[in-house]
Amino acid sequence: MNETLISACTMFLVPATLLFGALGIANSSFLKMLVCLLGLGTAGLWLYRIWWWTNLSLIDRRTALGLAGMYAGAWVVTFLVQLKNVFSR
Repeated sequence: MNETLISACTMFLVPATLLFGALGIANSSFLKMLVCLLGLGTAGLWLYRIWWWTNLSLIDRRTALGLAGMYAGAWVVTFLVQLKNVFSR
């Protein structure tokens, strides 16, 4: 795999993982929603960066997009659960 691509994925993977930890210890609905929005933004930037990366092999692009997509999907589900919790009260 491309070493620069590995560094770029690490650059987004670390904050996205830390945000999941922050979501677990957040104690208010507002803070949880804010962490979800930060996670969505981070995953979105990660997808954007990989999508427009030039000179990547097809397998590297698909692997990086798959990893970023899994995090984006997890954040979307988490955000939707938080929205449901806010409006069901």
